[in-house]
Amino acid sequence: MQDAEEKIICECANRTVKEAVEIFQKADPALSYRKAKKLVTLCDKTCCMSPLMTLFKMVKEQDIDYRKISILIDEKDKWLTM
Repeated sequence: MQDAEEKIICECANRTVKEAVEIFQKADPALSYRKAKKLVTLCDKTCCMSPLMTLFKMVKEQDIDYRKISILIDEKDKWLTM
C-alpha cells in the first residue's frame, strides 16, 4: 500500500497529501477553506472535495489522521473511475 503522505490528493495540481498539509500550514489561519483549497488545487473543481476538506480541518486542529485521509482518497478514486 502506498504511504498515505505520498498519495495524490489532487489530480488537477498533482499534489500529494504531504504537499497539501504544508500548503495549509503555511496559509493564513484566517483563510477560508475555499481560498485555501485554491492554493492546493489551482482550480475550481470539486473532485477532491471530501478528502481535501477533511485534511483542511485536521490541519487547523493540528490532528492529522493519515489513515482516514487515505481511505477518503481511495473512495474518491473509486467514485471517479465508475
